[in-house]
Amino acid sequence: IAPDEVELLDMQPPNIASAWTRGEIDAAFVWGPALGSIKESGHVLITSGVLSSWGRATFDGMVVLKEFAGMHPEFLCRFVEVIAEADQDFRTNPDSYNPGTRNAINIASLVGGDDTDVRTVMNLYAFPSLREQVSSRWLGGGLAGGAARALKFTSEFLFEQGRIDSLAADYASAVSDGYVHAALEGCE
Repeated sequence: IAPDEVELLDMQPPNIASAWTRGEIDAAFVWGPALGSIKESGHVLITSGVLSSWGRATFDGMVVLKEFAGMHPEFLCRFVEVIAEADQDFRTNPDSYNPGTRNAINIASLVGGDDTDVRTVMNLYAFPSLREQVSSRWLGGGLAGGAARALKFTSEFLFEQGRIDSLAADYASAVSDGYVHAALEGCE
């Protein structure tokens, strides 16, 4: 399919699931639990895992303005710690995300879908530890780091689609592992 033969839409997962149900879209790249409802009448063409194996990782990243970061380093360190604690909770207590649990119900209410799908979907994700996050696979490694490469590939795609006007020479400057290192040291 040629890029000019499709219309790309940027939608939130619950809106994607609704548009799919109404027949307004023909394809989607979405995660669960919204993916679960789409799979009821469609089929998976490619997964994030396959894309990641091709060097095109998908992930959630936290973004902060440099000015805010400079004024609130303690807050950002603690923010990283809280996320790491939640990730660790899932890695060590996955049953607390089973259908009917408070965790599953809360997650489903935030991202759409049904709490019965949450655990299955979460099992598809990687929740890297802080040590893993500072590795070159994720935040470390400068231009060769995973996050910097992902930003580069995404930007190239968006540029080809006419969604952005230019490309940056260096995406590593937009990635920092500093707050993760601070969290590893105890946010002092």
